[in-house]
Amino acid sequence: MKKILLAIAILTSTAIMAESAYVSDELEIMVHSGKSSGHRIIATLKGGKKINVIERDAASGYSRVKLSETREGWVLSRSLRKTPSAKSRLAKAEVSLARLKTKFSTSNKQLTELSEQKGHLDSKVSTLKNQNISLSRELDQLKDTSKNAVEILEERNQLQQRVVNVEREFESLKRENDNLINSDAQDWFLAGAGVLLFGIILGFILPKLSWRKKTSWQSSY
Repeated sequence: MKKILLAIAILTSTAIMAESAYVSDELEIMVHSGKSSGHRIIATLKGGKKINVIERDAASGYSRVKLSETREGWVLSRSLRKTPSAKSRLAKAEVSLARLKTKFSTSNKQLTELSEQKGHLDSKVSTLKNQNISLSRELDQLKDTSKNAVEILEERNQLQQRVVNVEREFESLKRENDNLINSDAQDWFLAGAGVLLFGIILGFILPKLSWRKKTSWQSSY
């Protein structure tokens, strides 16, 4: 039981002490099975590789590192750095630079496309402005024409009303004229009838008057 507890304590302490480190710029470093160069080499680590340091032994100058979930080994402490190696940083910087160049190229291309689109948009804006000016002029002309059309319409309505009034007056005068013509015809007819009647009466009266005169003349002789 004590051995189990001791093992758990050791594992806990090593987990707490674990830290990240980077292999130096050397091409490769040897990983030994123990904390000395006399121990068996179990792996090699390339320069710049990131590893987890579990334990550092100042007396031997070796550090215990974790190679995988099930493997551990010892390397020289002086071969480890707290920061990435210059070679590694350079490689990362080159990768970042390449990405930045790609982004810059893409951004430059997009900028060129946007500039071209802006040129087209400026041209369209200019065309739309000219069209707007032309439409504004046409609108003003239509307003003037509409105003004149309204005035002409009002004048036409007034003329139509005058024509209607004149036609009414003409019809009234025509009726009066017809009435006068009919009245004159009746008067002439009555006058003619009266003259005819007077002639007939005279035709009856004059013979009698002449007969009476003859009779009176004969009686006097």
